Amino acid sequence: MSGTFNSYGSLMSAAQMTAGGAQIVLPPVIWIATEFKLANGNPVNLEKAAESWDKTAKGLQKTAQELKQSLQAIPAQAWTAQDRDAYAKKVDEFCQQLDIVATFCQAVSIALIAYAYAMLVYAIFAMGMGVFVAALAVAFIAAAAGVFTAVACPEIEAVAATCLTITTVATGILGAAASIAGMVFQGGAMLAAIQEYTHGDKGALTDFRQAEATGAATALANGAQNAINAGLTVAGARGMGKGSPISNVDLDADRNANHTWNIGGGATYKTPTGTEITGGGHVKWGDHGLAGGDLSGGVKVGGVASVNGNAEYTDEDGIGQGKGGEIKYGAQGTLSTPDSLGFNNPTRLPDPNGGKNDSLPLPSAGITGGVSGSHNFGDGSGTLSGNAGVQVNGQDGYKRTETYADDGKGGYKTTDQTDTPFSTKKKEDKAPPWDL
Repeated sequence: MSGTFNSYGSLMSAAQMTAGGAQIVLPPVIWIATEFKLANGNPVNLEKAAESWDKTAKGLQKTAQELKQSLQAIPAQAWTAQDRDAYAKKVDEFCQQLDIVATFCQAVSIALIAYAYAMLVYAIFAMGMGVFVAALAVAFIAAAAGVFTAVACPEIEAVAATCLTITTVATGILGAAASIAGMVFQGGAMLAAIQEYTHGDKGALTDFRQAEATGAATALANGAQNAINAGLTVAGARGMGKGSPISNVDLDADRNANHTWNIGGGATYKTPTGTEITGGGHVKWGDHGLAGGDLSGGVKVGGVASVNGNAEYTDEDGIGQGKGGEIKYGAQGTLSTPDSLGFNNPTRLPDPNGGKNDSLPLPSAGITGGVSGSHNFGDGSGTLSGNAGVQVNGQDGYKRTETYADDGKGGYKTTDQTDTPFSTKKKEDKAPPWDL
């Protein structure tokens, strides 16, 4: 990780905040703020993904090189039968297939890192535009108050409209960069599948078609999710608490290597008092029918208290068929003092949602605790873990975790771990031989 993209989040947050204040008095800025929110992403994760793809490419190249070297290391006089030529031919075909996939992985890595840089450039632009429209809003308020002349107000609104046009063009360019990255995925995968097929992998095209079907379902879910969130963003841009109480929707449709689909979603709801409630669930469906599901939820109250929990059951050979499945569960709660004190700053624009427009950071302290565990109904193994600790300014100052692990065969292991900013102490205890 280079750290190049660490400033992205603060840049986009500042851009949304400044544009959010300006939209109260300049209607064109409503759409600028909306575009900023919809264009928000995570280039840090893209950089991680790019590094993973690059690592995979290098690993494939290394494997191909080692296979060739292992064949060359066998002296010709030590293996003179005709099957040596046949084996050499198969090794060459396989190495060519590895090289094709490695080239595809390198192309994906480059496309991802290029798009991450495009997002960073857009964030810098958004920050500058946010500051500019905030200054326009201040000038508009001053003009309307008669400090200059009221005649200047239409001109300021016209400048804001021009800013909207510029922002739309910039957002479109960012979208084009995303499309190019998508073309590298799509086109590269198709070309790689065709080349794999011509080099002896007769299942490559079938695998490509299956990947296309899976990708289409995922894209449909993501497209629906983005469309809903875009509507919620526009509704929220009305300001002064008139937006939708549902601030975010998440939809999923994914298929894993075992052909199991995970379909569902979740939503975030904010009450008029500021309490944030999240909830969601998924259904798992595989080749043998219903394969489980999950539920999750949480409540966050004013930044001082939060609790969340989840439960998941997975049985990929079908519920009621074959071996038993596995259940995983967990819950975590936090209680802390406020980390800031909000107030209305007369030198700043009003908050678009009617809240405080400024805050004073405060040192915070709190306690946290939770449980998590799992149980496999097939082999009887499972784990149970509990934790409790003290947090300072949102970071763990002291945390103790005790874990019990059962292998399902009479053996067990307990772990007691204590974490502080200065050290980690871990103690393990296993079942004595006479208990096994």
